[in-house]
Amino acid sequence: MRVFNIHINLKTWALVLGFLLGTLSPSEALDLASAKIVLNENSGVPAKAAEMLEEEIEKRTGIALPIVPLSDSQEGPAICLIRVDQAPEGVDTTGVPEAPEGYSIRVNGDQVQLLGRDDRGVLFAAGRLLRLLSMSEGEVELSSDVDISTAPKYPIRGHQLGYRNTANTYDAWDLETFEQYIRDLIAFGANSVELITALDPEEKDGPVMTETQWDMNLKLAELAHSYGLDVWFWMPLSGDVTDPEESKKELEERDRFFKACPAIDHIMVPGGDPGRTTPAVLMPWLEKMAEVLHKHFPEAGLWVSNQKFKPDENDVFFDYLQEHRPTWLRGVAYGPGTLITLEETRRRTPDQFPLRRYPDITHCVRCQYPVPKWDGVFAQTLDREPPNPRPRDTAHIHNVWADLSDGFVSYSDGAHDDFNKMVWSALAWDPEADVNEIVEDYCRLFFGPSTLAETSQGIWGLEKNWDAPISENRHIAETLNLWRLAEKRGGEALKENWRFQMYLFRAVFDAYIQIRHEKEMEYQRQAYSELAKASEIGCSQAIAAAREALAQADRIRIRPDLRLRLEQLGVDLQASIGYQMSVREPYRARNPERGALLDKADRPLNDRPWLENRFDQILALEKEGERLAAIDQILNWDDPGPGGFYDDLGNATLQPHLVRQTTWEEDPMFITGPQEAHYRSLNNETLEIDPLKFSWLDQAQTLYGVPLKVAYKDLDPSAEYRVRVTYFGRYHSPMRLVADGDIEIHGPMTDSDPVWPVEFDIPKKATEDGKLELSWELVEGRGCQVAEVWLMKK
Repeated sequence: MRVFNIHINLKTWALVLGFLLGTLSPSEALDLASAKIVLNENSGVPAKAAEMLEEEIEKRTGIALPIVPLSDSQEGPAICLIRVDQAPEGVDTTGVPEAPEGYSIRVNGDQVQLLGRDDRGVLFAAGRLLRLLSMSEGEVELSSDVDISTAPKYPIRGHQLGYRNTANTYDAWDLETFEQYIRDLIAFGANSVELITALDPEEKDGPVMTETQWDMNLKLAELAHSYGLDVWFWMPLSGDVTDPEESKKELEERDRFFKACPAIDHIMVPGGDPGRTTPAVLMPWLEKMAEVLHKHFPEAGLWVSNQKFKPDENDVFFDYLQEHRPTWLRGVAYGPGTLITLEETRRRTPDQFPLRRYPDITHCVRCQYPVPKWDGVFAQTLDREPPNPRPRDTAHIHNVWADLSDGFVSYSDGAHDDFNKMVWSALAWDPEADVNEIVEDYCRLFFGPSTLAETSQGIWGLEKNWDAPISENRHIAETLNLWRLAEKRGGEALKENWRFQMYLFRAVFDAYIQIRHEKEMEYQRQAYSELAKASEIGCSQAIAAAREALAQADRIRIRPDLRLRLEQLGVDLQASIGYQMSVREPYRARNPERGALLDKADRPLNDRPWLENRFDQILALEKEGERLAAIDQILNWDDPGPGGFYDDLGNATLQPHLVRQTTWEEDPMFITGPQEAHYRSLNNETLEIDPLKFSWLDQAQTLYGVPLKVAYKDLDPSAEYRVRVTYFGRYHSPMRLVADGDIEIHGPMTDSDPVWPVEFDIPKKATEDGKLELSWELVEGRGCQVAEVWLMKK
């Protein structure tokens, strides 16, 4: 970087800038390959903005644009970074929004003016320019009709970058990688970074870390502060502060960290997840913590979330805010696991406290914003943390509740959610921004102009891969073709690009799983055909033949070219961005759930684990008649008999009787209505697969006391019915089953162990009108989960 001492009067500024007017027609592209970056201040955030421009352009083009003082500026293309209060005479600043962080970008002749209302305005103008530039080797151009004046709608726009073992990439990063990523976030308007530190100076909680968490976070705080960003720390309370000694210890640990840290703007303390300190204890203790914080950082804000607070605890929390109106508390955060809606949280929070969203943009399942109607095969293989660009869903999730908050700092556990970060940042700046343009900006900046069509369509394609059942989704092959075409067209420029590697990996993975699933379902159909012969050839022989059919998956390699490509890309991603695609060497991910897709690429995609286990049980039966009956049960598992109905709840294509109290568009958190839930069948410790049917692995689920309902019509009024139910899910919550609102079918009960359907009679008075509503009501726990339900005529 080259920044010079600059001391020059405003008249000279005007002379230098004035000669650059009127040399291009609006339709021409402005060639900036020989431009200078003109700066009138060689320190602070504007200098960092100039340095960022210079270095990011050089990385993409090989062209090093010099940063020059105004006195050295001569005729020719120029990029001028100007803060409004330092603008020279003759520079029109009237179009620059007066709001904080506002800026304008204008082209006057072959001069690009970046006019910032303040330091951050200059910084974000530089970041936006990077998104607009067309950059390739030896070329840097800008459309000559660019004319932008903008300021952010929401003041808080940030992302969590937690240097901890939970992350699938961050814990492998060095300071240089973090700085590059912070620049990338700035380009899309992020003004905050949230860090996660250990309070023990010697702690390293992961095998790939090169520094202690303490040391790295001190460096990261200083780095983010140097760019003028707000430095947040996510700081849960784990100790029992009702114990005076423990309380003192917790405060002393924080005091030691605050004293060492170079910059802190905000601290967010989650009320739960982790931590379970009741608000009656937590809030008075946080007042003490605020005193410690303000001793070192008098202007720092302390925030608290009500995550995991039970209804009575929420009453205590909001009563405390209303009665005490604590001046030591800056605001309230709304995060995953909050038992009430964002609307209710805002309504019950006094107006003096801003509300910050803490959105989980990192997970796809068992999370705050699960992928709606996700195919269970993807839920078991891609799991919680795959590369997950969701342009349509992310835009909706941001905008549907944006006006209830003052912005957000996201929950992120790795680089896999990179695209979602950029969408949240851009929409928090301008909720009316065109998501297509955000996608194109993303692909232009990170992949270059030569592959813009393929990569932008490819981003949308990765979301479309999840829009339909895997067995019939034609987008999966199309998406892979787009990324392969981009790979061919991009050549060497994309070979070591971690974002490209990551999305290509996802496209290959989706295609590989789709092809394997199709083949393994064929093997299962063959196995069932063999089982159907049991009455003729005997159960033992039929089971042996069925096992042979299923075992084809062990002998026949399905698309080894795709499987090899996944291994290659896994190695490439570890080298380029520290991505941990497996718990095994050399990756060393924390567990398979944390983005370790290579550990799930070969798992069974049919019911083979359950069938093999069931075969053992059947062969252990003493009588052939019992064995035949058990095989018949397998073959006719989902058959409810004449006049009956079957729902595989949690499978979006096989639950026609599920009652949806609300839509995903209205409630993408599913707090007020049912969602498709997915049980993790891969053991994080042993890597073994639980022998469970796929129809058990997905469930319909409601949260926090919302009833789970199914409804039937056109029943036979003269008939008597029974209901068969498979209870299973990760909550194991006790539920009662009620018909038509007031007829109890059974009292509190939970999952069977081992998992198996249970049956109950339906009183005739519940069905004699030809209709029936069954409602599962939560007795205690987190939510209702039901895997299967049959309604059968007796």
